[in-house]
Amino acid sequence: MSLIFRPKHIFGETFLSLKRNFLMGFTAITTVAITLFIVGVFSIIVYDVQGVLNSIEGQVEIAVYLKDNISNDLKGYLENEIKGWSEVDSVTYVSKDQALEKFKTQNEGSDILKEIQGNPLPASFEIRLKDPQKVEQIALRFVDKDGKSIDGVDEVIYGKSYIRNLFSITAVTGTITLLIIIILLLATMVLIYNTIRLSIYARRKEIEVMKLVGATNWYVRTPFLFEGFFEGFMGAGIAVLLLYFLNKFLFIKGETAIAETMHIKNLAILGSNNIILIAYFGIIVIGGLIGIFSSGIALRRYLKV
Repeated sequence: MSLIFRPKHIFGETFLSLKRNFLMGFTAITTVAITLFIVGVFSIIVYDVQGVLNSIEGQVEIAVYLKDNISNDLKGYLENEIKGWSEVDSVTYVSKDQALEKFKTQNEGSDILKEIQGNPLPASFEIRLKDPQKVEQIALRFVDKDGKSIDGVDEVIYGKSYIRNLFSITAVTGTITLLIIIILLLATMVLIYNTIRLSIYARRKEIEVMKLVGATNWYVRTPFLFEGFFEGFMGAGIAVLLLYFLNKFLFIKGETAIAETMHIKNLAILGSNNIILIAYFGIIVIGGLIGIFSSGIALRRYLKV
């Protein structure tokens, strides 16, 4: 007669196995906790760094300085042409007088103001884009095929080297973080895998007897799967608890300083998108899935049922 699937058997066998292999089980849970805690910390830091970088990107603009002898017709034509570009979010015309007043305000009390004779500053268009990544593409529209500025335009400034470095940092930060997280998760999976493998080896005689008296494959496998899930879930729970206290006593203070200094609202903890709650939930789900997946691999390889 075949043995039937019973929850009491699953829980009993799981905790019996954890008791027999306490050191390995404890190590697996601890490793999951540390790994997912680090993953959580990295996720928050990277999200906030990306928020800062995106905020800086959002402030990227193109300054198109106009020639002093530009006609009103050409100025109006250029302004309407720029406004018609789909990539452009806003265009602001700054006259020579407005540019001078702005310069005086920014350098109030400086000796440099005494050296200024008349108004040497040019009029300009300040262009903000919907997608800062296209800043160089738009800037090149003010240059003809010979590399010279188009009619009416004296110079185009958009921080060419600075912009490229900023976009490179944004891309590299995301890539490096993803690689680190993948390596940490793989290390955790290997440890749970080894824990389940040792559990199977320690109970190999018992499993043989169970098969002889009619135990089904799932009856034998389920306690091991639940053991892996339990180790992953417990480790994830500890990681969330540690992350909660770290956020409460450290990260919130850091994000408060960033928000007050740079006026950034898109942050992991203080932001309005509930990113931290999503992170907590994600850690719990990832912990359980890692446990089940690692156990499943070990069962396929070492448990011939």
